[in-house]
Formats: sequence, C-alpha cells, structure tokens
Amino acid sequence: MEEDNLYTAIIIGVSVFIGILTVSAIIIFFNSSLDLVRNVGGGYDYSRVYRGDIESTLLMSNTGNYIKGTSVRNLINYYVQDVNVEMILTNIKYIDSSGNIQSYPDITIHSKDNNLRKYNFDRASRYLMDNQDFVITVDELDSDVGSMIITIRGV
Repeated sequence: MEEDNLYTAIIIGVSVFIGILTVSAIIIFFNSSLDLVRNVGGGYDYSRVYRGDIESTLLMSNTGNYIKGTSVRNLINYYVQDVNVEMILTNIKYIDSSGNIQSYPDITIHSKDNNLRKYNFDRASRYLMDNQDFVITVDELDSDVGSMIITIRGV
C-alpha cells in the first residue's frame, strides 16, 4: 500500500510541476506579446533600427570580418534606389539545378535608371545564399552628397 501512495504522490507532484510550467509559459508569452504591442503601438522607430543595422554592416568595411548573405541583401535593398551609391557584388556562389556550387558573374548596380538598378537587385537577390560569407569594402567618394562605392566579395 505504501508504494501506491508513493506512486500517487509522484504523479500528483509531476502533474503540478507540468501545470506550473505550462502556466508560466503562457504568462511569459503573454507578457512578451504585450511588449511587442506596446512598441508597435507607441510608434517604435523601426526605420532607425534598420538604419542602425545598415550602418553596422558598413562598419565591417576593411576589417577582415565576414558578413552573411542576409546582411548583403539588406544592404543592397537599402541602397537600390540611391543613385549616388554604386554596389559591386563579386564571387556570388549558388547551387545550380544539379546540386553543384557555381560562381555567378559580377553584378554591378551603378545605373542612374531605377528600373535597371531594381533589375540588378532582383538578379543578385535570386542568387544570394543567406549563409554565404562576404567581405565588404566601402569607398566614400563625397560625404556631402553621400556617394560611395560598396564592393562586396564572396568568400
């Protein structure tokens, strides 16, 4: 009989523990959702966060550190409409239809025509792999105008 009581006590203890974990998880999820709603509802400046991400990517210039394909995609998406910024992407690796790794020819986004810039952006986005490593070099031509040449080379 003592084993039945011990077994019942263990079952009750485990059930209470799982119940407490479930309620805690619900409360944590609810609180994090409330924080998100407060930030969005309060006019949280996501463009400033996005600009901060772009600036931190540009700071990687000539450091020898790698950036990932997602950062490259964000960077070229940010500057695709800016005709003062020339972007050169080299050594983009992609996986072809037979599963082999190929290197795509250089893509240069430098035209004053926004449609051509958008076309080259779409072409680059199609072949960029999110996990490929890249190095970045930024040459600032005129800080008053904001013109620069961004060279992104796949490793």
